[in-house]
Amino acid sequence: MQVETVGQYQLHLIARERARSDGWDAFVEVLKFDDAAQDFKCVYERQQASEAPLASYEEAIEQARRTGNMLIAKDMM
Repeated sequence: MQVETVGQYQLHLIARERARSDGWDAFVEVLKFDDAAQDFKCVYERQQASEAPLASYEEAIEQARRTGNMLIAKDMM
């Protein structure tokens, strides 16, 4: 898992290897800093970022990053 901060948001990027080395699944969770609580609160719970398995850990993390950034853009609207 990797954690990246984008403005007031935090992305939790997750890549999980599938059974029998059948590729990697990508997941993302999005949190946003809450000024009142002085902590991050979940905006989008962990969700799958790709319908198909990906070839490598790096590709899964990149797909999770793209999906997370799309979710941030959606939340900002």
